[in-house]
Amino acid sequence: MSIIDELIAEKVVPVGTFLFSRSQAALEVIAAAGFDFVVIGTEHFMVNPETIEGLITTAEASDIIPLVRPGEGVNMISRVLDCGAMGVIAPRINTVDEAGEVVRSAKFFPMGERGVGNPRSTDYGVRGADYMDSCYEKQNEEQAVIVQIETEKALGNLTGIAAVEGVDSLFVGPWDLLHSLDGPERVDRKKLLEEKISEVLSKCRASDIPAGIFAWDGPEANKRIKQGFDYVVLAGDVVFLDQGAERGLAEIER
Repeated sequence: MSIIDELIAEKVVPVGTFLFSRSQAALEVIAAAGFDFVVIGTEHFMVNPETIEGLITTAEASDIIPLVRPGEGVNMISRVLDCGAMGVIAPRINTVDEAGEVVRSAKFFPMGERGVGNPRSTDYGVRGADYMDSCYEKQNEEQAVIVQIETEKALGNLTGIAAVEGVDSLFVGPWDLLHSLDGPERVDRKKLLEEKISEVLSKCRASDIPAGIFAWDGPEANKRIKQGFDYVVLAGDVVFLDQGAERGLAEIER
């Protein structure tokens, strides 16, 4: 059972958040606040591999589950999993072949083509070859492969993507999905977005695969939970900083 399935089984609706700032202090605050998992976001932010490893270590010490959204295609997937991430969210996956490539990079034989070795996720091999072999088997089962659905093309291929062996969940990126929508200028694109989001959820239910989604704030998260999503990623550390800063400044009389 992957970590995302475990969370869904344990929680009513798991709630995570993004870490964009590369700040260990921010990650510790996120953990102390009670989030179920954190997604270390590198797609739109400059984060080197050593920093990712340090943040994963901080997450473990803070008792929060670390996932990573890598921004370099599949090139970083095996490396972030080797250093201890409990899963990846692969962005901008549009086809069955692309989803299969993610799985091949994330999973060891026989599910994938990830290379074996003695990285941090195997305690650097100090417990011997038999222990490392057990680690590979355990990681194949537990480390989650989550595919991000954020274009109309991906939505059209969603059923096939969901059927790829090794894909554990689909995650909706509403903002990118909104910008990918095409149609007459007079069409209410936000209304169309909601229709597409409902379509994703419906197809996930038909495919019996968990569906997650990003939400900017609490009310939007509540809306998605009531809608039927299995987990939510709420905003992110820099979003919380912005929201808190604006609220605090607005409260000052001057």
